[in-house]
Amino acid sequence: RGQFPGAGDYNHYVDGIVSVGLTIGFGGAAAAEPEPAAAPPPPPPPPEAATEEPAATPVVIDLRGVNFKFDRPRSNEKDITPSLQEPTADSIAILDQAVDVLSRNPNVRVELDGHTDSIGSDEYNQKLSERRAQIVYDYLTSHGVNASQISGVKGFGESNPIDTNDTKEGRARNRRTELAVDGQ
Repeated sequence: RGQFPGAGDYNHYVDGIVSVGLTIGFGGAAAAEPEPAAAPPPPPPPPEAATEEPAATPVVIDLRGVNFKFDRPRSNEKDITPSLQEPTADSIAILDQAVDVLSRNPNVRVELDGHTDSIGSDEYNQKLSERRAQIVYDYLTSHGVNASQISGVKGFGESNPIDTNDTKEGRARNRRTELAVDGQ
């Protein structure tokens, strides 16, 4: 029987208590809520239409170093022989670079301009500059440049010097062929 006085036959069960606690805070600081994300700034206003566009600087590719065989007729010739109207061997590498650049950039359009120094008559120099430009045009187009990329073949004679014609070095700089890039 039981061990407790007055306890009858018990099976010795023990009563247990289970408690669950709940804590409620009164008057404490509330947990901070995250601030809403800031709205992105409005896009900038479209640029105002310019009343005057700035003048674009023309892009000129100087084919410096492209020289031609001496192109004055010999005393016993009436006209210049075709072999004398070719670029020199040293000039071929420069022209091949121009072919490469224009072939890789088929959207580029150029004007081909020939120039001379002031030695000789104005008429002779004008024709000489036109021949120089034409020779370069023929070379470029025969080596794969699309003719539509070349908008004009012009000779300027001695009218647009880039250096003095009073020195040998200045005259050499004035004898040139240039590719003026269109649309620039």
